[in-house]
Amino acid sequence: MVRILLRFNEELVEQPIISHIILEHKVAVNIITAHVNSKGGEVLAEIPDESLEKIVTAFRQKGVEVSIPRLVEVDADKCFNCGICITLCPVEAINIDKDNTVIFNRERCVGSTCSACVDACPARAIRSVRQLNALKNKGARGKAEK
Repeated sequence: MVRILLRFNEELVEQPIISHIILEHKVAVNIITAHVNSKGGEVLAEIPDESLEKIVTAFRQKGVEVSIPRLVEVDADKCFNCGICITLCPVEAINIDKDNTVIFNRERCVGSTCSACVDACPARAIRSVRQLNALKNKGARGKAEK
């Protein structure tokens, strides 16, 4: 599964675009987070890797801005396991194991829609990274990190 960030402007936000794309393309779209109001919004969604190009194209054809969200990465060499990031993570993507080592779970991370851990890390051991570099204005190719 690949995570995509969908941005809807004020004109598009009240249209059932996600539903139409799911029905038109018969693709499962898993909504991870949604922050939407009458002025627009952002939806973080997961789609199957093999459907990435056609789904991105479909959203863009309907006027939706699509990007691959930035995720975070923990540099184990810099991390001194203080645990500040663990307390801030709203989706429990960062935990500590039995050896008191910080463990990062990419599957749970909501990426650029949060990034609280990046700003809070006193060691600067957590940084934002691209999940997929191949997304271009005309579509997408490649595989996502897992």
